[in-house]
Amino acid sequence: MQSLREKGRVIRGYIGATVQTLTPELADAMKLKGQPTGALVGELEPNAPATKAGIKTGDVITAINGKKISDARELRLMVGSMAPGNSVQIEINHDGQSKRFDLQLAEMPAGAAEEGAETSAEENAQPEKTTVFGGVAVTNITDDIRTALDLPKDVQGVVIADLDAQSPAAKSGLREGDVIQVVNKQPLKSAKDLLAISKKLKPNEKILMRVYSQGRSSYVALETK
Repeated sequence: MQSLREKGRVIRGYIGATVQTLTPELADAMKLKGQPTGALVGELEPNAPATKAGIKTGDVITAINGKKISDARELRLMVGSMAPGNSVQIEINHDGQSKRFDLQLAEMPAGAAEEGAETSAEENAQPEKTTVFGGVAVTNITDDIRTALDLPKDVQGVVIADLDAQSPAAKSGLREGDVIQVVNKQPLKSAKDLLAISKKLKPNEKILMRVYSQGRSSYVALETK
């Protein structure tokens, strides 16, 4: 990410909220009819941007700057990809009513739980649909992500949103914010493309990827497990 290149570490935006994905069961229990998706606020940090803005526990974050939030991971990626100090508009569902809050992102403190950390044990037990190669979570490149990561317009592919530090991908040098452009000579246009390719791979098969990282593209060899 740009902050990693400039400052030697990743600087993430921070609103000071711990959230979990809103499931149909939770929405039904909370009587939130017509609100099937979003990020449910479970905890708030004192004096954090979300608290100061007026967001409450039990609120469901549904959009940031007009971009819909489908789940906790998407919130984490979107907020974390923005620079501290940026002003954002957050839309929430509060007891069935839509509200909007303007706030300024803070910098995520060292060691703090990342925005959108899953708190639902049941949900954590489910496989992540965007996870490939034994612990690499990817997402499509949106306009906001392209701006936040300073990606040239001609860079296409899927962004690594998160990855297991012990995964083969991490050990091969891949990191959060990298863009996987090509896998085994097949250009990627979306996360679905990568998922389709990953499902066809055989155990211990060698993978050749072209990856855009820190301003340039290079090749990475990876072995599936």
